[in-house]
Amino acid sequence: MSEHKKTAMETASAYLASRMRTSQEVRNRLRDHEYDAAETEDTIRELEALGYLNDYEYALRYYEYNREKRRGSQRAARELLQKGVDEETVRNSREDFMHEQKVDEFEDALYVACREAEDKEYDDKLGAKIARKLEARGFENRVIIRVLEALRKSDYE
Repeated sequence: MSEHKKTAMETASAYLASRMRTSQEVRNRLRDHEYDAAETEDTIRELEALGYLNDYEYALRYYEYNREKRRGSQRAARELLQKGVDEETVRNSREDFMHEQKVDEFEDALYVACREAEDKEYDDKLGAKIARKLEARGFENRVIIRVLEALRKSDYE
């Protein structure tokens, strides 16, 4: 009995069955399975045409997931670029997500900072710790500076 090798479409479909992926992730998967470039690109185009592969929708969902985890959009943008989403798609989906969801990253960052500062006296050491945490979570420097100023001026309640 001869062994049946899966088509690129079968391999890609199985890969997409568990969760959304970027076009580049699928492309890499097919390359790892040694499909030729032409078959790989045909499969990518067909999956896009069928709506199973859409980097813009993937990016929107990624920003949403990131926000649920109380992370800044800058981190999501960086990770999307690493996943092979092109810069224009990353930028457009970020702008659309922020606008449609009425995201105020200052408020999001302030929430994270207040949780960190809870029951602590604010000083430069705590401010530095909060700044590092917010930076690691992907908030922009301008947002971090605003949060630290707000904490210095108030009881952050």
